Amino acid sequence: MVVTTTSEIPDFRAIRIRWLLPGMVFTLLASGSTGCATGASAPGPSPVLPPLSERVDALLEEPPFDRVHWGLLLMDARSGQILSQRNPDLLFIPGSNMKLPVTAAALGLLGPDYRWQTSFFSPVLPVDGVLNGHLYLPAAGDPTLGEPFHESSTRALNALADSLLAAGVREVTGRLVVDVSAWDSTSVPESWMVEDLSVSAGATGGAFVVHLGELEIEVRGADRAGVAASVDWTPRGQDLEIGGGSLPFVEHRVDTLADGGISHLRASFLPESRRWLLEGAVTVGEIRTLSLSARDPVRLGVDALARALADRGVEVTDGAEIIWNRDLPLETACSSGRVASCAEMLHIAGMPSPPLIEVVSAILGPSQNWIANQLVRTIGAEKGVEGSWSEGFSVIGGSLEAEAQVRFEEVHWEDGSGLSNHNLISPRALVSILQYARHQPWGPAFRSSLAQPGVEDTTLSSRLEGLNGRVFAKTGSLSHVNSLSGYILAADGRELLFSILTNGANLSAIQVRGQIDAVVREMIR
Repeated sequence: MVVTTTSEIPDFRAIRIRWLLPGMVFTLLASGSTGCATGASAPGPSPVLPPLSERVDALLEEPPFDRVHWGLLLMDARSGQILSQRNPDLLFIPGSNMKLPVTAAALGLLGPDYRWQTSFFSPVLPVDGVLNGHLYLPAAGDPTLGEPFHESSTRALNALADSLLAAGVREVTGRLVVDVSAWDSTSVPESWMVEDLSVSAGATGGAFVVHLGELEIEVRGADRAGVAASVDWTPRGQDLEIGGGSLPFVEHRVDTLADGGISHLRASFLPESRRWLLEGAVTVGEIRTLSLSARDPVRLGVDALARALADRGVEVTDGAEIIWNRDLPLETACSSGRVASCAEMLHIAGMPSPPLIEVVSAILGPSQNWIANQLVRTIGAEKGVEGSWSEGFSVIGGSLEAEAQVRFEEVHWEDGSGLSNHNLISPRALVSILQYARHQPWGPAFRSSLAQPGVEDTTLSSRLEGLNGRVFAKTGSLSHVNSLSGYILAADGRELLFSILTNGANLSAIQVRGQIDAVVREMIR
C-alpha cells in the first residue's frame, strides 16, 4: 500500500490510498475537512493493509519487474516464521552477497580477535647491529599492509622496517628471503572476466601483497605544452633489472597538452617484463590518478619492502629473493612453508595486523573485494593444508554446513568477493547464515559491519533514506545481478532477516535497486 498526502503533515482532505494486488489496483479518495467549524466531517478509520506477503508480491509482479528472476526470503529472527518468500531454494548469482558466507565463516573459524602476523626470522640473532646471515619473512597473507589500516602502504612497510631497527638490526649480510610458498600462486579465479583483471575491483592477491593489491599511478601535466608529463606510482618498488639494465615498473609516454586539449590515458600491463606501460596526454598542470590492479602484486610488494628497509637504514647486502615452492630445504633443518614453526628459526621482529572483526568491517560496509579474497586463502592456510582457493572453500563449506546448516549443494564457490558470475547461492542459505551469525558472541559487531542507509563510505549511503539504524545489509551488483541481504528492525520492534536476489532483469541497476528498496520499505513497516 502506498499513501500520499498533499503535505508532509497528515491532511484528511485529500488522502489517496492505493492497494497494489496482483493484477488489480484499488484507489480510494477520502474527503473531509480539518477545520473546527460545526459540522466538520470526522476522519474515517485507518485503512487496513493487505498482508505483507501480498504487498511484496505486488511489487515483484509490477511491470517491468515481473520479468525479473526474483529470489526472496523474509523471516522473523526470533520465531523463525516465514513472512514472505519467492523461490527461496533456487540458486542465484549473488554478486557481493558472497562476502556474507565468507566473513561469517571466517569469524566462526578464526575468531573475531584473530590477527595476521608478519614477522622476520633468522637462525642467528643480531650482534652489534649486524645479522650475519639471511633474514626470512614467512608471508601469511596479511591484507592490512596499507589503507584503510595504515595511512599508506609506505607507512605500513616503514613500520615493519622500524620493528627490525627496534630489534637491533641495521645490517643483514645475506638476503631478505620472502617465503610465500604456504599459499598457492594462483591469484585469479578461472571465471573472472578478462576486463576485470586490470581494474582495482579485480586486484589480485598473494601471500605478501600491500596496498590492497592495487597500483595507484599519479600523472601531472608539465607547466607548459610539449613537455613530458611526470608520473609517479604507489607502491613504489625497485626498478627491474632486465638485460643488464634497469627499467621502471611503470614506463610512461605521456605528453602535456595546452589548455583546452583533450586528456587521454591508456595503461597496459606487459606480461613479458611484468611492467606497466602508460601512454597518452594530459593538459598543462592537470593531475590525473589511475587505480589499477597491480597484476604482479607479490613481486611489487617485496620490492616495496626492500625499498622501505633501505630508506629506513636497514642494509641488506644480497638483495631480496622470493621462494614460491613449498618444502625446499633452507638453512639448518628448516624448509620453505614452515619457517615460522621451525624450532631452529628465531623470531627477530615484526608486527600483528588489526583484529579480524575490524578487517570484516572493512570488507562488508564498502564491499571490498580484495580483502575478502585474501580471507578465503587465509582460512585454507590456517584451518586446512594450504592457502588455496579450493582448500579455503572446502573449509568454509564444511564449517557452514556444520554451524549454519547450509548444505554443500546450496552454494557454488568461485571467489570470496562475488566478482565471478559463476558463484551461486540461495536466499534460504543466506538467511541461514545471517541467523547463525546473529547467535554468535560476535553477532552484533558483524551486523554493525554491514552497510547502513546514510552511513558514509558504505554501499547504502545514498539508498533507503530515513532508515538509518533499521537496515543493516550487504549489497551486490554485477551485470544483470542486484542483491541485498541482511537485518531489518521492523516498525513493531521485531528483528527480521531477509535476502533479496535478482538475476536476468535486463533493466538498469538503478531501476532494480529502486524496486528492491521498495520491497524493503514494505518489509520494514
